[in-house]
Amino acid sequence: MLETLVDVLFAVLLYVGFPALFAVFVLKGAFVGKPLPTSVILPGYVLAISANRIETAGIVLVSSAGYVIGQLLIYYLARREGLSSIQSSSRIHIPPDRIDQAERWLEQYGGIGVFVTNFVPYLRGLIFVPAGIARYPVSPLVFFAFTSTVIYHTAIVAVAVGAVRTIF
Repeated sequence: MLETLVDVLFAVLLYVGFPALFAVFVLKGAFVGKPLPTSVILPGYVLAISANRIETAGIVLVSSAGYVIGQLLIYYLARREGLSSIQSSSRIHIPPDRIDQAERWLEQYGGIGVFVTNFVPYLRGLIFVPAGIARYPVSPLVFFAFTSTVIYHTAIVAVAVGAVRTIF
């Protein structure tokens, strides 16, 4: 099923382009699209369109902006409705221990915790839930999230595309 979903996603990305890429990453940032593998989507799209460096930079920036906007949707939902609204969603399942872990990171490290957790699988973006509940300031939250997401997406694309181009 996931393979079919990825195939359909690539067809839409190739047809629609950047707006579809942006929408996919908004969904990923908002936890709805979590099953979609970033490590496949980004380098796959770069390779599929034979992107040059400028186009690749655009892909990284568009996907990163979409991801952070999706994270902000979670932030504002948690801020307005609390943790119970997120946990009651049938589309989003977050184990309570992961929320506790994200909350500890936020309390202990603040913005640096946001920055670091955006690199950690299964924690990525979860810190936005306690950040919303605690009403953490939006500007530093966006700064740390966007910066770390750009680095993360750049690294994924550089490693995967570099490896593919070296092999072929």
